[in-house]
Amino acid sequence: MGASSSKVASKAAGAASRRQYPSTSSILNSTPSTTQSPSQPVVLQTAVKPATAAQVHPNPVSHPPSEQKSEHIDLDGRDPHFGSALRKIGVAKPVSETKPHEDAFPTSSRPMNSGQNIFPSTKNNPAILLVQAREKFGKQFEVEVDSRGRAGFAGRTLLSAKEIKEVFTLRDDGAKLPQQVEKELRLKPGILEQLAPQGVVANA
Repeated sequence: MGASSSKVASKAAGAASRRQYPSTSSILNSTPSTTQSPSQPVVLQTAVKPATAAQVHPNPVSHPPSEQKSEHIDLDGRDPHFGSALRKIGVAKPVSETKPHEDAFPTSSRPMNSGQNIFPSTKNNPAILLVQAREKFGKQFEVEVDSRGRAGFAGRTLLSAKEIKEVFTLRDDGAKLPQQVEKELRLKPGILEQLAPQGVVANA
């Protein structure tokens, strides 16, 4: 028993003497962690400023106009689609320097002068003509009503809606001659035939 235990102890001591340990600390040799601690400041990445867009129109200083045809102009002239589009547009019409408003505005849409009146005149205004006609016939109706029974009065030519219905009732329903109706109501001879011939109008 004593011999076997001594053998085991001697083997363990030999193994301990042969074991090699690292000469430096494992903390120093370890790779840095990608995660940042809460105490470390967070560096924000600034947005990359987009590049300025290229100019649509060339700068006349860097690219002065030239009277000679360039390669791009020759290529555009050989393009059939570009040529057909130019033929559809037609020749450009220059604006006259003396009267620019006549070329810029068609005849139907010319600018109106400041003193021009857009409303029709009194002689050509339908609303005013209608009012004037109503006043004229109204005065004539009053004159004919006042002139009934006077000597030399030829007879009335204007009737109200009520009188027109009464005239047709006497002529059609009363079976009276038009001359008799005109004489009773002091109407101008032949006025009933002008209003409506017999049989055309029927009382409801």
